[in-house]
Amino acid sequence: MIIRYFFITLFVILFQNVFSQINPPKIYLQNKTLDYYNLITEYTKLADASDKAKLITYGNTDSGKPLHLLVISESKEFNPEILRKQNKRIILINNGIHPGEPAGIEASLQLAAELLNGKPISSVLKNSVVCIIPIYNIGGMLNRSAYNRANQNGPEECGFRGNARNIDLNRDYMVCQTANARSITQIFHEWLPDVFLETHTTDGSDHQQTLTIITTAHQDLPPELGEFLDKKMQPELYKMMRQTSKYKICPYVTVWRDTPDNGYSLFLESPRYSTGYVSLFNTLSFMTENHIFKPFEDRVLSCLDFMHCLLEFTSDNSNEIAEKRKKADEYLNKQKEFVLTWKIDSLKFDYITFEGYEASYPPCKLTGEPLLHYDRNKPYTKQIKYYNHYDPDITVEAPKYYILPQAWHEAVERLKLNNIEMTRLNSDTTITLEMYYIKSYDTYDSPYNGHYPHYNIKLESKVMSVNFYKGDYVIPVKGINKYYLIQALEPNAPDSFFSWNLFDEILQSREYFSPFIFEERAMQILDTTPGLKKQLRIAIAESPDMEKNTYLQMKFIYRHSPYFEKTYMRYPVGRVNGEL
Repeated sequence: MIIRYFFITLFVILFQNVFSQINPPKIYLQNKTLDYYNLITEYTKLADASDKAKLITYGNTDSGKPLHLLVISESKEFNPEILRKQNKRIILINNGIHPGEPAGIEASLQLAAELLNGKPISSVLKNSVVCIIPIYNIGGMLNRSAYNRANQNGPEECGFRGNARNIDLNRDYMVCQTANARSITQIFHEWLPDVFLETHTTDGSDHQQTLTIITTAHQDLPPELGEFLDKKMQPELYKMMRQTSKYKICPYVTVWRDTPDNGYSLFLESPRYSTGYVSLFNTLSFMTENHIFKPFEDRVLSCLDFMHCLLEFTSDNSNEIAEKRKKADEYLNKQKEFVLTWKIDSLKFDYITFEGYEASYPPCKLTGEPLLHYDRNKPYTKQIKYYNHYDPDITVEAPKYYILPQAWHEAVERLKLNNIEMTRLNSDTTITLEMYYIKSYDTYDSPYNGHYPHYNIKLESKVMSVNFYKGDYVIPVKGINKYYLIQALEPNAPDSFFSWNLFDEILQSREYFSPFIFEERAMQILDTTPGLKKQLRIAIAESPDMEKNTYLQMKFIYRHSPYFEKTYMRYPVGRVNGEL
C-alpha cells in the first residue's frame, strides 16, 4: 500500500510539474508583468516540455545578455532553409523593444503555450512556423520600475524605453549601432520571415479602441504584394478581429496634441523603424499599438487576439503569401526606379469608423492655459477621413553597381550584417562613374538616438574618373537586397548611412591656405581663370560681409582654384550605371 501510494504521489507530482511547464502564469490578470529572469525561465520551461519548441540564443545585446528566439515547429524541424523548402510560412514576433510597453511580452508567452498545448490555434502550425523573440530590449527590461511610464494604466512595474546604452531600439534598425540591432539583423536574415509583428503601446490620443495597428504602406511594396496587403490581408484581419474578439480595433492614431475627429493619416515608417526595415525585403509587417489607458489585462488579451488572427490568416493563405512574395522578389530584382521619400496625398482618403470621445479645452490647473481633455462620459461613433494614399516624392534610378571604398568600414560592416553580396577589387584602378556632391543639408540641433542626423539633403551629380584601390568593394545592385541598398547608400534617403553620420568626415575640408602667402597666387588665379572675377563680384554683392574681408575673398578664390581639394563634400560611394 505504501509503495502504491508512493508511485501515485510521484505520478501526480510529475504530472503537475509537466502541466505547470506548459502553462505559464497569467500574472497580467493581477496587473503585473514578468521580469527578465522569470520570463526567460518560462520560455526555457516551454522549450524543455515540448520537442516542437527550441529556444535559441543569438549574438549579444548591449546589456551583455544574449537575445533569445523561441521557434515552434510542428515538424520538429528548426533549420530555416529546410523549413522554407517544406513550404512553411515563417512568422516572426518581436516583443519588448520598449519594455515599458509589455502587453506583447505577456501575450506572446501565452500564445507560445497555446501552440504547444494543442489549443485550436495550434492548427496554424500545419502551414507555419512561429518564431518569438521574448524580449528584445533586455537592458531596458532590467531597468525595471513603477515609475517608467507616467501615463500608463498598469502594470505595477515595467521596463524602460531606452536600452542598456539609452538607445531607442526602434530607431536603430537601419543604422544598426547597438549589439541588439546586430543580433536581430542576424535573426531576420537567417529566418527571412514572410510575416513580421512587433508589439507596442501608444498614448497619442484617447479613444474607445483598445488596439490600434500600424501596417506597411502598400505603396512602398511591389504592386502585387502591396495590393494583396491592402485589399485582402489587412481588411480580413480587421474583419476577423470584429468577429472573434471583444476588443475594438482601428488603424494607429497619428495625432499629437490634437484630436482625430477631422481625420488622420497612415503612419508611414521609414527604415529606422522595424516595419519600415523588414518591408524593404518584402516581408509583410504589422505593429500592434495597444492603448495605454486601457486596463493591462485588456491590452494583453487584445494583443493576443490579434496574434491569433494574424497566425490564422497566414496559415489559411499560406500558398498565396508565398506566391505574392515570390513575384514581389522578381519584381524588385527588375525594378529600375525607386522611391526614397513619399508625400501624403491630401486629396485622397478613405472613410473609417472611429469610436472616440468628445474633446474640450478646459483651463490647465497649473497654468490656466487651454489643455486638451477627452470626456469618457461622452463617447461617439462617426465616420472620419483616413489619409492612406502616398505619392512618390524623391525618386532615384538604381545603378548597376555601387563602389564603396574600404576606408568606410562602418558602412561595410552594416552591409555585411545584411548579407549584401560584395566583391573586392583585385588591383588599383581608375573608374569613370557617377559621384554625388553634397550641396546643402540640415542637421539636428540636439542629439537623436546618439547621432545628429542630416536631412533636407541636396545633391549634385557629376560623372568623373576616380581612383579606387585593391580591396575596395564592388556591390551589385540586384536581388531581394536591392531596395535596402538604395535606402542605405543613396545619401538623400531618409535613413541612409549618410543621414546617420557614417560619412561625416567628407563634410570637413582638410587642406587650407595662409593669406599672407597666398595673395600673389590668388591674384594670378583671379586673372587667369575665365569668369572668376565676375563670380567673385556676384558673391560680394550677395554677401556684403565679403567686400572688405580679405580672408573671405581669398577663400572664394581658393575654393574655385585647382588647389582646392576635389574630395570636399564629395560623397565617397560611386554609382556605376553600366558594366564594369
